[in-house]
Amino acid sequence: MQLCKILGEEEAVQTGVNLVDNGGPRGDGGLGVRVEEDILGSGGGGLRFRQDLWTSAEAAALGAAAGCEHWREYTGFAMCHEAFEIVDSSCQGISAELNQQQDNPEHHLLHAMRRHILVCHLPLIILLSSSLSSSCRSDHQIQIQALVQFKASLIDPLDNLQSWTTNDTTSPCSYLGVQCDPVTGTVTEISLASMNLSGRISPAIGALAALTRLDLGDNTISGGVPPELSNCTQLQFLNLSCNGLTGELPNLSAKLAALDTLDVANNCFSGRFPAWVGNLSGLVILAVGENSYDRGETPPSIGNLKKLTHLYLSSCYLTGEIPESIFGLTALRTLDMSKNYLTGGIPAAIGNLCELWSIQLYSNNLTGELPPELGKLTGLRELDVSGNKLSGEIPASLAVLRNFEVIHLQWNNLSGLIPPAWGELRFLKRFAVYENHFSGEFPTNFGQFSPLYGIDISENSFSGPFPRYLCHGKNLQYLLTIRNSFSGELPEEYSACHHLVIFRIHSNRLTGSLPAWVWGQQSAEIIDVSNNGFTGRISPAISKAQRLKELWLHNNRLDGEIPREIGRLWRLKKLYLSNNSFSGVIPPEIGNLSKLTELTLGGNMLTGWL
Repeated sequence: MQLCKILGEEEAVQTGVNLVDNGGPRGDGGLGVRVEEDILGSGGGGLRFRQDLWTSAEAAALGAAAGCEHWREYTGFAMCHEAFEIVDSSCQGISAELNQQQDNPEHHLLHAMRRHILVCHLPLIILLSSSLSSSCRSDHQIQIQALVQFKASLIDPLDNLQSWTTNDTTSPCSYLGVQCDPVTGTVTEISLASMNLSGRISPAIGALAALTRLDLGDNTISGGVPPELSNCTQLQFLNLSCNGLTGELPNLSAKLAALDTLDVANNCFSGRFPAWVGNLSGLVILAVGENSYDRGETPPSIGNLKKLTHLYLSSCYLTGEIPESIFGLTALRTLDMSKNYLTGGIPAAIGNLCELWSIQLYSNNLTGELPPELGKLTGLRELDVSGNKLSGEIPASLAVLRNFEVIHLQWNNLSGLIPPAWGELRFLKRFAVYENHFSGEFPTNFGQFSPLYGIDISENSFSGPFPRYLCHGKNLQYLLTIRNSFSGELPEEYSACHHLVIFRIHSNRLTGSLPAWVWGQQSAEIIDVSNNGFTGRISPAISKAQRLKELWLHNNRLDGEIPREIGRLWRLKKLYLSNNSFSGVIPPEIGNLSKLTELTLGGNMLTGWL
């Protein structure tokens, strides 16, 4: 029997049912009912009602009017058959009354229907209310139980998870690191990064079906990733990086289609490279590097991830050439395939990645020249192709890029000049080109406009005057020009350089007196000016270099006495003074240097004993 026939309202079929009874129990002159058009659904189920306009008992009975059996199926009370049997006779009697009064005036139908509500379905409403309440409590308990089991599998030496209790009065939303949906109260986020946790990831995590974020990064959790994690089908952010997880990474692509961030880097995963990541088309960040996968080629399916902005495949034991499909990821900003076994050249197609600001391809077996197409990457800030077998000169197109912060070209076979335009760079912090075949004069104004932090141009064939402005920004901590052919004196501009940690300029053709600023470097750990033609004396200001571990002065033309203050350098491990013109008595204070392991004094005019 259809509800619209009971009420006799034709418009109810299209827009719903409106019913007014001046004798309604609400005390407002009527029932004030609006029943949505799909109140019965396709067979008595799918009940939807406005509880603020209709009492729960009346609304439930309206749904039940389609037939007791359908209502019973909808409510799903599989264990309440006895309750239904109690009211069965009443249901049958009043339903018969409704059938007999189909042609009667409308108020008789309403009267009969009210009796139908009160007699037939009040027990059902009580059961329904009880079931909903039990369901809420059940969901609450399921979440608490899952989280407590999750906690039980972890070792928490700092007791960060002390709030994770089984107390019935405690909401899991109050647990440290847990966030919930503000409407439903379901757990949506677990963030426990950097909490010194160990132990294992419990399979109970799979019970949190509404989880969107799981961050366990930077702990020491071990064991495998439970396959039950794939039951968290709403997961968008998964960070398990920097732990000790082992085993083969389970295929998570079938159910975790919502993932936009997957970071499992820096673990101990083994087995096959997880090629299934290519199925996660929504990924924006993919980091699976620094693991111990089996050797194999880079899956071309990585090229399916068109939304990808960060790709981290460092130390994945990848072989072969870089797949062309990767150069179709036009949203990519970071490309890191360093520390693998990649061969072949850097494809010209890399110029398609116009959003790139970081290229990390160091420590591979790449050959050929740097492609001129790199010049298309106008936003490029970091370029590290060190530790390969690249050859040729730096392309002119690369020389005009202006946003460089890091340039690392060391350990290759590159040759030619350093582009003079790089002397104009304003953001450069780190520059390393050591162990190549570069030659000619180093750009005169290199470092004049940039906050240079470290530079290593050792073991090339640079000549001419020593670069004047490398410490102009007063940030320089690492300065290395080993084994070149720089000549002349050290520029006075370095007197403002107070933060040098490593200063190594040995094996050049530098001359003149060593300036006073060399000796008073309070942050210096290594000072190496050996194998040059320096003159002068060791200043007593050397005592300020309390962090000094190595002092290399051999093979110069230094003279005078060795100052006693050198005996205050209590961290000193290596002291090379040979082949100079030092004279006088060997300071006995050198014998106080308890950490000293290497000392050379030969080739001087020294006397005395230690």
